[in-house]
Amino acid sequence: MAALAALTAVTFTACEDDNDSTGGGGQGGQGTLLTEGVYLVCSGNTSNQIGGSLTLLGLDGTSATDIFEQANGRALGDTPNDVMAYGGKLYVAVTGENTLEVINRYDLSSTQLSTTALMGDARGKKPRRLTAAGKYVFLSTFDGYVAKIDTLTLEAEQVYQVGSYPEGMAVGSGLLFVANSDYGAGQNPSLSSVNLADGTVTTFKDALITNPTSIACYDDALYVLDYGWYDDAWNQNDAGVRRVKEGQVEIVAAATMMAADPQRGLIYTVNAPYTSPATPVTYGVYDMKTGQSRQFIAGDGIDSPAAITVDEVSGDVYIASYTMNPDTGYADYSAPSYVNQYTAEGTLVRTFEAGAGPTAFAVSYGTSTQK
Repeated sequence: MAALAALTAVTFTACEDDNDSTGGGGQGGQGTLLTEGVYLVCSGNTSNQIGGSLTLLGLDGTSATDIFEQANGRALGDTPNDVMAYGGKLYVAVTGENTLEVINRYDLSSTQLSTTALMGDARGKKPRRLTAAGKYVFLSTFDGYVAKIDTLTLEAEQVYQVGSYPEGMAVGSGLLFVANSDYGAGQNPSLSSVNLADGTVTTFKDALITNPTSIACYDDALYVLDYGWYDDAWNQNDAGVRRVKEGQVEIVAAATMMAADPQRGLIYTVNAPYTSPATPVTYGVYDMKTGQSRQFIAGDGIDSPAAITVDEVSGDVYIASYTMNPDTGYADYSAPSYVNQYTAEGTLVRTFEAGAGPTAFAVSYGTSTQK
């Protein structure tokens, strides 16, 4: 407990988000922040030989699927797992190909980087998740490492060894926080804190940290999405958002997915645990300022939720869903998916068509010049 208290009380204090919300790579100028578009990376379906794809959800209500392949004459490949908009680029981690795609947001041309060449064979396999701050992009891999990649040279300036099967990350107060999932084994899950000034890595463990996959940084606390644990019948238990502050960890919301809106101090949650019989899916909002939760939507128009994000400018929420197979009555993992857009109050705005296997969103922002 002493190590836990030291880590959370010292390195987690004043956890201000270091990410440049303009997506300018630390070079954003004065102006009004605007939303330019919403991207959805789809993993496809490997067993049915359906490759990954990238869908653009336009602000005019239209959507375009397979935009990566149309622009580059090749598919994203096997199981893209994460997408991030930063500066004038999109970054896509393609887990099954050991690649990082660096895509020009304006013409969608892409430079493909081999993550094993970038980080080394022993460190660069199965790239998973992305975050960014300043002039750097951070990429986690299932080998237990995170690469610090210069956005201009596209070279890894440093590779940090973190924990077992790292997933999502966040940057705040000069620290990189990493969720080490341990692949759900429950033997060695942890959070890592990397001091970006000197490269030192601190490990944080707690009984309530069992399978962490995502992190959001707000005020003086971390909010960690944890998938919980599985019993002998593979029922998922205790999945939820953990709040980590001043040496204390508590579950603040039941959830299997989350999307943080730091501008408004809110976390939108989806709770769809894997259980038999099925547990009814719920959609909620957790207020990080007050610690209170409420229902967001009833979810009647969503068949099988797969991903969620929030537009920090408008406050709109996007939820991707698998379609249902009419013959089996279950989610169809090979069919095209769809995305529902809601206002912050939970009113449905529109529905978009999307690719097969919706996995992760990225909202891209720009600025209009102030006169």
